[in-house]
Amino acid sequence: MERLQAAIEKAQSDKLGRGRSPLRAGSSQEVEGRWQQLPELRLDHKAMQRNRIYAAEANQAAIAFDMLRTRTLRHMQQNGWTRLAITSPTPACGKSTLALNLAFAMARQPNTRTVQIEVDLRQPSQRRLLGANAGGQRALPDTGHKTLEPLFDGSKPFGEIAHRYGKGLALATNSHGIHNASDLLLGSEVGNVLQKVEEDYQPDIMIFDLPPMMVNDDTMAFQKHVDCVLLIAAAEQTSVAEIDHCERELASQTNVLGVVVNKCKLLPANSRYAYNYAYGS
Repeated sequence: MERLQAAIEKAQSDKLGRGRSPLRAGSSQEVEGRWQQLPELRLDHKAMQRNRIYAAEANQAAIAFDMLRTRTLRHMQQNGWTRLAITSPTPACGKSTLALNLAFAMARQPNTRTVQIEVDLRQPSQRRLLGANAGGQRALPDTGHKTLEPLFDGSKPFGEIAHRYGKGLALATNSHGIHNASDLLLGSEVGNVLQKVEEDYQPDIMIFDLPPMMVNDDTMAFQKHVDCVLLIAAAEQTSVAEIDHCERELASQTNVLGVVVNKCKLLPANSRYAYNYAYGS
């Protein structure tokens, strides 16, 4: 743990050297206009409930995500961070479910703009979780793009890729996987693309749903673009050794915001999630 703490402190001290340029000022009317031009997301709440996406509405099931939202926002604001990655050691830990719930919880926060981008390009799942094809209805208006490849290679702007929910949540998702994900994420345009999104839409927080760490190198390829990361572990599935290994890998490149323990069974019947925060401060 001492070595992990030292790595976290080093990553925090190195954060200012990530090479991000200051945001160019844009008028509030221009920024608001860009948000309003994003095609609106129409939610299938029944499908989302089946897929455990609860936080689009204020209810009992959303309380845990609201707590995570509050603690995450506070910690990020205290450190001047805006870019949050979410990953897990292995598949099926619930990271994409948590990323969407956290994004929708952020959307219910007054005067907060959130951009959520699905960077799990090989095995995307967010459109399914949102019920995009439920009941034959299209929850996400067709933008003409099946993947986020045109966004990350710089050939299409964010406004032609993303969807808007409410006034302050923009979602960029994939309907199909791609095989050259690590090459794409290592491309020289990715940093410029993210900087442009920040300049044009001025989000308070950007959430990136990354692939599982122990499956491929996509997460390691993308980490240099984020300020901090949440590691999602599944109770009775993720081993302590896997958590320790992934924490060390993450801490070598970015700030480990915490570990979230998901799928806990020893909880009241109306709760499916529990959180074990392990912040590096």
